[in-house]
Amino acid sequence: MKYKCVNELDKFMFQDAEVKKMEFNPGLMTMVLLGVAARHNNPSNDTLADRYLDDTEIRFKSPVITRFLLEGAKYYDANNVLQREVPDQDIPEDQFKEIFQKMQEDGKVFVVTPKPAKNGGECCCEIAVDVEEDTYWVEVEFEKAVVEWEHFLNKVQA
Repeated sequence: MKYKCVNELDKFMFQDAEVKKMEFNPGLMTMVLLGVAARHNNPSNDTLADRYLDDTEIRFKSPVITRFLLEGAKYYDANNVLQREVPDQDIPEDQFKEIFQKMQEDGKVFVVTPKPAKNGGECCCEIAVDVEEDTYWVEVEFEKAVVEWEHFLNKVQA
């Protein structure tokens, strides 16, 4: 890969990026996304404008998933009266691979948000991926995040 950023997830825009690959293995979590944009303040972006990237690979070194859940929902009628509520559902570890496969087949990233690590990891981020009508939230602590891509594409339109 031609361009590389380490531990600078806040220098990218991930919203609506298509998930092409998502894998979790001991020692490494990998995501390949299409539709990521480098922000104007990204150290590799010399144009001072937000720019889309081609296929973008994100590798989390020494990942530990600290939280993985299917977001709940509230259902209202036409009069805005709550009809039913579905709570968040924790995803058990034995289903991680199956859910990651589901995200890979039809997932769109909602957010990738860096946050402080609480459980001993050096870094942490929260990833939300929409799959059809469901939203999955993954909180992962890691040693470092490496983002790599080959080419800059068009500028992001406001």
